[in-house]
Amino acid sequence: MSWPSVIILVAAEQRPSLEGRIRAFGLVPDPVTGGERLHRHDYAYCLDLSGGILADYEPDELGQVTSSIGEPYAVYVSCQSLDAARAFLREVLPGVDGLVDTNHFEILPTSAFLTLMGRHPDWDWRRRPSTDLR
Repeated sequence: MSWPSVIILVAAEQRPSLEGRIRAFGLVPDPVTGGERLHRHDYAYCLDLSGGILADYEPDELGQVTSSIGEPYAVYVSCQSLDAARAFLREVLPGVDGLVDTNHFEILPTSAFLTLMGRHPDWDWRRRPSTDLR
């Protein structure tokens, strides 16, 4: 079974801030993927801070992102478990003005995503769209 993943999207000018916040956790190079790994709070993560994940977006998806935040920068985060994803996102997202792509057909503002996680601590965005939570 694959690890849960999300993509954090911010305006390109916010890249140094977001990247710095994540790198402060102590990432290590991953020679297999070319990305980076993180072990934090007994969880494992694989990250790609290159922004290259944007190449996987369909033109209409990229247009939606660009119209919302401007030229985007993206961080791909693959998490050992959904609990790991929640822990990481609760640490990284506060104060970040951007979007979270759930990799399951939803792109939500970071503040809305955090609010939903707070209201629905067991929410599995892979199986239940945010529109079902309101």
